Parts: sequence; C-alpha cells; structure tokens
Amino acid sequence: MKLGMTTMRWLLVLVMLYGGVAAADDACKSPDEQCPAIASLLQQREGYGARATGGMGGRFIQVASNADSGPGTLRAALAQAKKGPAWIRFASDMTIVLNSQLRVPSNVTIDGRGKQVTLIDDGLGVYGSRNVILTHLTIDGRLNRLTQAVNVANGSRDVWVDHMDLSRMSDRLLNVKNGSTDVTISWTKFHNSNKVMLLNNITSKNLFQNYERDSIARVTLHHNYFFNTVQRNPRAQFGTFHLFNNLVENWDFYGMSFSLEAKALVEGNIFNNDSQRKCVEPEFFPTVEGINVNYCRYIPIAPQRSALDNGASDREAYEKRKSRHGYTRDYKAFLRLKDNLYLGDAKPVLQDYHPELVPEPPYRYRYEKPTPDLAEKIRKFAGNTPADIRQP
Repeated sequence: MKLGMTTMRWLLVLVMLYGGVAAADDACKSPDEQCPAIASLLQQREGYGARATGGMGGRFIQVASNADSGPGTLRAALAQAKKGPAWIRFASDMTIVLNSQLRVPSNVTIDGRGKQVTLIDDGLGVYGSRNVILTHLTIDGRLNRLTQAVNVANGSRDVWVDHMDLSRMSDRLLNVKNGSTDVTISWTKFHNSNKVMLLNNITSKNLFQNYERDSIARVTLHHNYFFNTVQRNPRAQFGTFHLFNNLVENWDFYGMSFSLEAKALVEGNIFNNDSQRKCVEPEFFPTVEGINVNYCRYIPIAPQRSALDNGASDREAYEKRKSRHGYTRDYKAFLRLKDNLYLGDAKPVLQDYHPELVPEPPYRYRYEKPTPDLAEKIRKFAGNTPADIRQP
C-alpha cells in the first residue's frame, strides 16, 4: 500500500515516541545533555522541582535482575549510586517484589521509560537526598504493609516525580515532609488507595512546633490524576503549593484539604464525581492507627466535598491546644482559587482566603484551560504510560 508523505511523517513520529528512547540510549555513553533520551526528559521539567537533573553527568547503571537484592538488582544499583551520580535504567520489563523500602540517594534518576517496571509491596524512600528524578514506574503496595509508594522526607530537595502509577498503599501513596522542598509531582496517577498524599505533617502535639522547618516546603502538582481514592488529594499544611491542571475524580470521602497557613494557588484543576456510582473500595483499609476503615457510606455526599472547608482538618486540634501553646498563627490556609472546573455532581467548596499572601509562582509553566477535553487527556497520559516525550 502506498503511503503519503503525511502518513510517513506520523509513522516516524510514532517510532521516535515508542522506540526512539531505547535506540538513543544505546548510542549514548553517558547521561549528559547531548544524549537525546536525557534531553527529551529534562525538557519536560516544570515547577518548584524543575532544577532536578538526577544522574545527569554521571554514569548509566542497568538493572538486569528482578530479585529484591543481589547483583544486577535495583537495590544494588541504588547502593552503587551512593558513589556518584547515576542514571538507572532497566534491561527488560520486570516486576520486583520488595522485602523492604528502597532508599534513593542524591543525584539519581530511576528511569523506567521504554520498559514496564513494577515495584510490589513497597516503594521508594528519598531521605535527606538532593537532585532526584523518578519517572515511569508502577508501584503497587497491595495493602500488604504500612509503608509509602514514594516518601520524600528529612530535608530532601530538588525532586521530580513524573509519570508514576501509585496504588494500594496502607500508609500513603506520596509524602513531602520534614523540611523537604522544591518538589514537582507531574503526570502521575494516584488510585485505589485511602490516604493519598500528605504535604507536610504534624509530628508534635504542638501543631506549630516544626513550622519553621516545614514552612520552607515548595511543591508543584500538575497534570496528575487522582482516581478512585478516598481522601487527601492532597492534604497540605504549612508550605507553599501550586496545584494546576490536576484531575480529581470519584473520591469517596473528600478531595483536597488545606490548613495551618499553607499558601496554595489552586488553578485550572478539574473535579469530577458521581454520587450514584458503586463503591470499589476493599472490605476495609488497614491504617497506621490499627483501625480498619471503609468509606463507602460517604459516596452519596462525596461530590459536595471536593475539598474540606478551609482549615477543617486541623481546627478541632487547634482549638483544643490554642490556650496551652498560645497560637498566634491561623488554623486556616491562605488560598487563591482560579479557573477550576467542576463536572458531574462535584461542587466547589474552597474560597479565596487572604489571596494576597499566596505568592505568584516564580517560574513559567504550561497552563491549560480546564475542559472535558483536558480531563480526557489527563486520563490518557497520566501514569506509567508508554509516551516518552511531552504530551501534545
């Protein structure tokens, strides 16, 4: 069959999209800006975590074994990466059942592009690390142990989490906490889990004891897909947060939550919920408190809770402890709402509150008008998808 020039050009584009990364990688001796596969990924960086370069300038390390530990495994590759910058790739599709969490050191990229890589039962801990990129991985906890899919903590900074598929964790799917900052989370699918994302957390009975440490947090969330979750999409305290062009769909309890002087610009996000849908939760979710919970009964009213009322998640504790600790800070977050879209039965909850205290993002970003078409685009491209360059 004779192909026209337009068809030939599209075929060439598809080859580059789905096969070009592997070919380009094979031709690159090191992960530097001259390597097309490296450059194509780094061109997609946006937000507070855009300075992350991961293992650029270091060496490639290839994971060849799907065992938990030992030669050729991802755990061994991360141990090698402690000696210097590393760009970790995978020799083939693989499913890795983990016995414990993997620790990610500084100056590392874990790059699953071009392969289907799944981590089972545990995830990745980024503790006190700088300059980390995690992209194109699936992490499924199967609700087997109290752990996180991605835990960014203990003063980590310059971290980019991109095109991940995270599900079924008994603790949380993703944290950014304990003095960590300059993080971007993009094009990631969060699904089938209870407490999804915590941006800062209370580590003392005095709510503001660690305010100075944690208020430095700066996090960007864009083009993420929160689907069939229960709550905390995200829950944010202290810190500065920019949430744009995310899709939050069919939460069972509530969508987002902001409190304790978080400064959040929430713009161009899409909220969609159906009050008549069937519950897909398991019989119960295990929790760190040792209580088994299920939220199916909240589905009929969930669309009215696209977010909790400003400050509601911490108001009771704040009022009980205010006289003891002499709080002068607000239990509410400072919010600026802009151009968000509500579909299905979803209703708006959040309103501007001291929007003049919410800073303008100090970076340029590719904002898209929220529409049903954008929602469909996020459904299609968010997660551990095979696309290897920026979506159209």
